[in-house]
Amino acid sequence: MTRTLLVLLALLLTGAAHAAPRCADCTAGGGTYHAIAPPGWDGVTKLRMLVFLHGWMMEGGDIIEDAGIRGPAGKLGYLLVAPDGLLRSWAHTGSPSQARDEVAFLRAVVADVKTRWPIDPRGIVAAGFSQGGSMVWNLACYAAADFTAFLPFSGGFWEPLPKSCTSGAVDLRHVHGTEDPTVPMAGRALFGPYVQGDIRRGFAVWVAEDRCTGKPVMLREGGSLACETWSGCAGGRRLQLCTRPGGHRLWSDDVLTGLRWAIAR
Repeated sequence: MTRTLLVLLALLLTGAAHAAPRCADCTAGGGTYHAIAPPGWDGVTKLRMLVFLHGWMMEGGDIIEDAGIRGPAGKLGYLLVAPDGLLRSWAHTGSPSQARDEVAFLRAVVADVKTRWPIDPRGIVAAGFSQGGSMVWNLACYAAADFTAFLPFSGGFWEPLPKSCTSGAVDLRHVHGTEDPTVPMAGRALFGPYVQGDIRRGFAVWVAEDRCTGKPVMLREGGSLACETWSGCAGGRRLQLCTRPGGHRLWSDDVLTGLRWAIAR
């Protein structure tokens, strides 16, 4: 019995013990999250981590079951992590919900994931759609240290826009539909004092934070996707503002190309 226990301890200390491929309703920081490893993962090899934040009135389980997100994440070796917003919303700056300190919660999620799975610290990406994308902008602005890149989709800062960020320079690639009626590029008032910010005005905050020089270069990707790309940024950081014709939706191809962009940093 003693010898068996020693062997098991040695396996744990060397990282050779196999981690679970999936977790539903894991708890951290006073909230819950879901996670699933890539297909065929051996339980030992270090994984990249994709923390994907759902849209308004959705749940983390919806993200896990979305083939357009789960497929690209699995293909590129990411552990897909999907936190649950409290009351299916996110308490970012300007949000009607201020029920929880989301920065503290998401930091706790990342820390808990690292205790359950072997994570490559060079590949931890925060992504999100709609209000989840707005939460990603807030994470990048105020709590970027836990992540290596940011991939928001169809959601940016809400008013009041920050004059500056505390995180400093970041790698961020934003994708938005030019005919989005739910989160228009130009922003919109919702009800009461709540206003979705202008995406281009918000992106100017990132250009200033990254101290990028010169005008952006327009790159075409996948036919209809047009990406304004800034170079000469502080510390070699990269910024892209990508648009495509269409409304408020998430394209699976954009998830895949975004994750490849994050890997190539």
